[in-house]
Amino acid sequence: MPHSLAALALSMASALGAAPTPSPPAASPPAVRFEPAGSERAEQARRLLKESDALRTKIRPPRAVEVVARDCDGRSAAWDARESRITICYSLVDRLRSTLNGISETEEADARTAGRRVEAALTAFFHHELGHALGTLGGLPDDAGRADRLAALTLVADRPEQAIPAAEARHLLAAGHAGLGHLAGEEESATFACLLYGADPVRNAAIAKGGWVPADRAPSCAAEYQQARSDAGPLISKAR
Repeated sequence: MPHSLAALALSMASALGAAPTPSPPAASPPAVRFEPAGSERAEQARRLLKESDALRTKIRPPRAVEVVARDCDGRSAAWDARESRITICYSLVDRLRSTLNGISETEEADARTAGRRVEAALTAFFHHELGHALGTLGGLPDDAGRADRLAALTLVADRPEQAIPAAEARHLLAAGHAGLGHLAGEEESATFACLLYGADPVRNAAIAKGGWVPADRAPSCAAEYQQARSDAGPLISKAR
């Protein structure tokens, strides 16, 4: 079963087994700032992100982290360790929205389903960048695979209701949609889905039923989730 994140003011360095850091735990979750949009399309993306719950979190990193949503040249989200900042581009939000809305239209899914998929994808992207932040602030080398595993752990603990929609959204994005980087990879999507499913196979049974994790891998997902938790250390194991 997933755990809450009541103890996330712990130092990530201690939690992940790295050398201790002298910096005190952050007093609050990441601060979020929305910069003005430079076009109507970007403004629509800004409003979508701001009005969603995708950036809502109770996670308290070991140092202050800022989340900045802004106009960017590329379709990306990124963690800057030097500035202790997560940047989310409005162009990425727009790309996710247009891609998932297009898939939903092809499937003749309703607007509510499309909206749920978009918010889940944004939530997954945010937690992935938060995973980068937690890993590097814990003194570990930056690594996309580790960030994704941490993202699955924090998402099921922080936003358990998003586990199934996030697995579905990433599965859809992995189906040959270029321009979305690491999170659109099929192997990465399957591992992410496996960890979400393994966190609570009963509650998240739809992940296996939907085929978002390979059928022959599903039975091992609970063990994969427990291994990921163990690798993450007290950050997760000291929760509720």
